[in-house]
Amino acid sequence: MKKKISLGLAVSLMALTAAVTFALTLSFSRVIFNREIAQIERLGDKFDRLNELDQTVHEEFYTNDIPEEDVTDMMLAGYVAGLGDQYSVYRSDREMEKYQDNNAGIYTGIGITVRQNEDGTVEIIDVTDGGSAQKAGIEIGDFLISVEGIDASEHYREAIEAVAGEVNTNVNLRIRRGATGKEEDISVARAQIDQITVSSEMLDHNVGYIRIEKFRTVTVEQFENARQELLKQGAVGFIFDVRDNGGGLLNALEKIVDPILPEGDLAFAYDRSGDASTILKSDKNESPMPYVVLVNGNSASAAELFACVMRDYGGAKLVGVQTYGKGIMQTTFELTNGGVTLTTATYATGKTPCYHGVGLKPDVISELAEDAETDTQLEDAEQVIAEMIAAQPAA
Repeated sequence: MKKKISLGLAVSLMALTAAVTFALTLSFSRVIFNREIAQIERLGDKFDRLNELDQTVHEEFYTNDIPEEDVTDMMLAGYVAGLGDQYSVYRSDREMEKYQDNNAGIYTGIGITVRQNEDGTVEIIDVTDGGSAQKAGIEIGDFLISVEGIDASEHYREAIEAVAGEVNTNVNLRIRRGATGKEEDISVARAQIDQITVSSEMLDHNVGYIRIEKFRTVTVEQFENARQELLKQGAVGFIFDVRDNGGGLLNALEKIVDPILPEGDLAFAYDRSGDASTILKSDKNESPMPYVVLVNGNSASAAELFACVMRDYGGAKLVGVQTYGKGIMQTTFELTNGGVTLTTATYATGKTPCYHGVGLKPDVISELAEDAETDTQLEDAEQVIAEMIAAQPAA
């Protein structure tokens, strides 16, 4: 039998529910209110101090010509620098644009690499095949005299920066021919250029060698093209060289290891609350074979994580010396003007704990002597992978 509730009891229950809801809402609102008040007080103190400084500068600085935009950018940069974290940085609009292009692995230029010699002369030591400079007739061994009238020897950095500009605009150079010593004025078109971040070759015994200088957006395609080409040539194992690789983009790293490693979550980020989120995963496609990763003390960040997941999930042997030990990740946030990169988490693989400040210890320690005439670390890596290949079961 169903019991009936009297109207009075129903009204009382409704009133009690409303009272509890109101009390909880009031309590929650009070917490939010108190938090907002604390925020206002904190920001208010910063504003008062900044306002005092700003007034003093505008009243007492020896000139009225104050670069307000530069002052604001430096102020914001100083705020982030005050965190005491070398990896966190504020970037102005212009710096943010350059940063994004650098991560993508592209830049605007004419396709030359230069070096300032001890006598001050600026020598062209490399010319990109098919680039604007090559099309304009510039050759390796020529000398850069000036850029847009800026003397390259006396104002090297300023002259080099003047080469950059908008795509499809021209930059005026004065060149001295290395072969004849004759000077010429040349106008060269600026173009978008992809950085070459990967190099490769086939070593003895069908061992593919791929060097990764950094992890950029363009690296993904360059790496996979190199790997596939070496596989076509009959590679039965690979040496991946990330010595002196300071890292780069995690999404580029993920796309590089995905076709190599087995399916699953490979690495995780841990925020300040200790909550974990997956930062590297791989699908079911994989390419199991003998792998060696060359590392040194300058292998850091994404390069270390590459070495770590290759060892943990791909059975790779690490050869070289202890890595740098950067096991923290940064996230870049775009602001209304500019952006900020902040350290937001530590990371680790599913098998190796966070190695920040420690680094990765290679399976085979191999020191590179300063006076070595050959790359002894690479030679040791070749020996290790030869043993790994020999240990493979017969097909």
